[in-house]
Amino acid sequence: MFIIVLLFLIGFILISKGADIFISYTVLIGKKTNISELILGATIVSFATTLPELTVSLFASLDGHTTMSLGNAVGSIICNTGLVLGLVAAISPFKVDKNMFLSKSSLLLISVIVLILIGLDGMIDKKDGIILLVMLGIYMYTNYKSVCDDNKKNSRSSTRREKTTFKEVLKIAIFFTLGLIMMVVGSKLLVDNGVIIAQFIGIPQGVISLTVIALGTSLPELVSAITAIRKKHHAICVGNILGANILNIVSVIGISAIPNNIPILAQTMKIDFPFMILILLTLILPTIKKSKLYRWQGILMMGIYFTYLTTLYLMYIAL
Repeated sequence: MFIIVLLFLIGFILISKGADIFISYTVLIGKKTNISELILGATIVSFATTLPELTVSLFASLDGHTTMSLGNAVGSIICNTGLVLGLVAAISPFKVDKNMFLSKSSLLLISVIVLILIGLDGMIDKKDGIILLVMLGIYMYTNYKSVCDDNKKNSRSSTRREKTTFKEVLKIAIFFTLGLIMMVVGSKLLVDNGVIIAQFIGIPQGVISLTVIALGTSLPELVSAITAIRKKHHAICVGNILGANILNIVSVIGISAIPNNIPILAQTMKIDFPFMILILLTLILPTIKKSKLYRWQGILMMGIYFTYLTTLYLMYIAL
């Protein structure tokens, strides 16, 4: 048990320090390239922090545990929005870039609508997966256009940039990747050993699966978000969550549907999807109207998230 606790603490240290390095070098990438922090969050950061969800869901699909692939992706969207962004807004409310937020949130809502429509027959098959992957291509193209437009705008308004040497590019790439690896490895150590500690204390398996494991794949988003607001880089945080939520649908579910069809459980249609829609609308509608994330929004989103967990727990107890 001493080794388990030690590994748990090492995981915590790795994920904390990894997030610090990851955000610092993300900000440095923004300064070197003149790309806005919100776009960086929606592109590089969201692709990086969604890797745990993609890995877990893809291997679950390959192993035949296809319902886990969908549950992991939808659960991560609810956790990312309700817990991660809700906590950030509750701690430190902030303004957003209205046009950029509208663009990314609109694409997120379209992705959710498409997911629900293709799932009405109770199955996400290979053809549905291809539809989602086409949307992934559209998302990547819109990000490319955003980066190009951002660079043009900044090059007109800013002074001449100093050239970045190959050595500096290599250093940024190495430390950015190192920070990400530290977060992913730290998350794995934290979750795996956290489960063992919880079992040792006597916490039921069902409760563990709804808390520690459900939170596990969202830990990179959570820790990087908290680190971002601590360093006053809120735009990276909101861009990361919007981007990660889109990717959970168009890439995580899309790719996972290729090896095996994904059946949609009654719980997903009756509980997961409604909570996902509710929590996303709580985030998007007031923010688009006022171009700001409010503290009350954050508290409400966290309330919805914990209500979702309670609903699942009560359903588990009833079974």
